[in-house]
Amino acid sequence: MKKRLMSMLLASALAVGLLAGCGSSSSRSTSADSETEVEAEASEEESAEAEVSDNLAQSLAIEWESAVDNAGNPLFIDTFVPEVPERPEDPDALPETDELHWYDFEYPYGNSEKMEQPESPADGCIGKKIIILNNGDHPYHTAYIEAAEQAAEIFGMELEVVSANWDVNIQTQQVEQAINEAPDLIIYKPVDQETSVTHLRKMYEAGIPVIGSNVMPSTEGFQYLLSFCGPADWDQSKLLAEYMAELANYEGGYAVITHEPGGSAYYARAYGVITKLAEIAPDMVCLDIQSPGTDSAENTKQVVSDWITKYGDELNVIFTSETTAQATGSIEACEAAGRTDIIIGGIDNSETALTYVQEGRLTAATNQPPMQDGALPVLLAAKWFNGEEIDDYVFMEPAVINANNVEDYLPAQW
Repeated sequence: MKKRLMSMLLASALAVGLLAGCGSSSSRSTSADSETEVEAEASEEESAEAEVSDNLAQSLAIEWESAVDNAGNPLFIDTFVPEVPERPEDPDALPETDELHWYDFEYPYGNSEKMEQPESPADGCIGKKIIILNNGDHPYHTAYIEAAEQAAEIFGMELEVVSANWDVNIQTQQVEQAINEAPDLIIYKPVDQETSVTHLRKMYEAGIPVIGSNVMPSTEGFQYLLSFCGPADWDQSKLLAEYMAELANYEGGYAVITHEPGGSAYYARAYGVITKLAEIAPDMVCLDIQSPGTDSAENTKQVVSDWITKYGDELNVIFTSETTAQATGSIEACEAAGRTDIIIGGIDNSETALTYVQEGRLTAATNQPPMQDGALPVLLAAKWFNGEEIDDYVFMEPAVINANNVEDYLPAQW
């Protein structure tokens, strides 16, 4: 009996020992596996951090400053950040000839409190995807897109471009499509200034950073923008007005052919001229403002012919909001009527404009290079991806082109 009892006790002790040994081995194995997983995760994190660091270093090392356009001019133009005056209590109460009446159109960014913007990933621009929501098809915008594609290639970014063909409903659909694609950033050129706020709000709520370009959105729309860049439309209009007023000896009547109604260029290229002349040449009288469109020389020719008939010698100066169809129609109407005394100035620097300036048929144009316009938002996007600070709004430096300096702006970009 004693021997049997001792045997049972020894067997039990051995079983307990074996179980304890197994438990210890299992614990050590689990611990080792856990440590291996932690080390693997740490290694992956270090590898990812190294990859980000390497991409950022390569992105920052890109030499973009020396890039040139197809004419050999610097691809990235000089820019400036305008000073913003204090907003009047009620701009609408001021006369339309007072520039502050148009405060919300000229400085929509000046009284806009920006919403909190997405934080830069600061991991480099190389490999990022951008979508350009283009407002419409036009030779100017063709050159714009060509330069944007060139800039995107320089910075190693993928670029997709869609055009609304000047249809706000199409652009609304394209905004939705762009959001669904979830790009790293969107460059937005609105068809319509007022509708832009709805588009920008949707993109903002989707968490996609947006850089506005070429055409300014409304005041409310600016709050959703990461940044805005483009032509200094109001400044170049005022600069052209100053130049033409001097040639006209600050007297006589003038008329204005506007841009397409609804966009920011409509207000800037008409009322930039009108308000500046009211300030510096109060003896000059605005005879009429017409909007015959931007693509029909015949329509503009008819408008100008009617002006010549109606106002006769009172009409001394004509301002056009672009320099292709509108400049052509204005010139042809004046030549048909034998009115070589009427001086004509237009905004932008198309090949048509520069040729007319060389021939002495167009008095002046303004420097608004589409390629530099297209490269600028891509540059801002690249800087933002790299963690660099960018301005809330920035504009291209304007200039007047005349017979004395036209050679400096050749060849034309569009």
